[in-house]
Amino acid sequence: MSGSLTEAVVARLRTVGAVPKEQDLYTGAGTDFYDRLVGPDRAEIREMLALARDTDGPILDLAAGTGRLTVPLVRSGKRVTAVDLSDDMLSRLRRTLPDHAMLECVVADMRDFSLPQQFGLVIIGATSLTLLDRVARSLLYANVRRHLAAHGVFAFTLAGDASAQTFSVSTDREIEVPGPDGADLYLFSQQVEEDGASRVVNWVRVADLTEGGEATVLTSRLRVLDHEVVSRELVQAGFAVPAVSRVRTLGGEDIVLLTTTWAGHSEARDADASR
Repeated sequence: MSGSLTEAVVARLRTVGAVPKEQDLYTGAGTDFYDRLVGPDRAEIREMLALARDTDGPILDLAAGTGRLTVPLVRSGKRVTAVDLSDDMLSRLRRTLPDHAMLECVVADMRDFSLPQQFGLVIIGATSLTLLDRVARSLLYANVRRHLAAHGVFAFTLAGDASAQTFSVSTDREIEVPGPDGADLYLFSQQVEEDGASRVVNWVRVADLTEGGEATVLTSRLRVLDHEVVSRELVQAGFAVPAVSRVRTLGGEDIVLLTTTWAGHSEARDADASR
């Protein structure tokens, strides 16, 4: 199957006679759910703040979403440019920090944009690198190179070995997702495809699975990435071998932080950036 709905969700909808309404997880109505799902997660924030304390100049937050990392960075006194492909996501960030002098939001694809300055720290949180396939990641690496200041740091997170194993298995389960009026029960469905290289993820509210009802199915497609593979990609793209460290999480999730710098001479990098 190569569509946006998993076979398990299609079967569940057919069983109850519900009609699916597909919705991208990162736009429109999906934005509110995404914020409910990941907003309370404090993972990575401590590590990114520590990197920011050692950074001079502005910070570039790629795939910034609703600002889970951007907000604490700005509130710590750092100037942050938040880039995301979804204006819906960035709109929520703007509402959280309205007209903040230390925040700039840019609607753009993290693989292909051009900003007038370079950054001492470029970050990608929430394992968002897994949104990209191999070709797209190579474009991202080149774009980071163009925007990374001399001796700047590129930092991002990926699932560690234990979490990556769970991403390599199709699964369906019901999960409570917090909300302003209490928790809602959602069906989470993950279908592994391409011989384990990618996974299709669906979220649908259980209460919407009713006879003849319309059920919004929030969808996403993600790559299953090994940090050793990504490390080799970075070296091939001209970065130094990344340092890999574990991210402390409250729920015990296995997440690793990769940090690297441009391996070439700054003069060479600057010449490349000017092309």
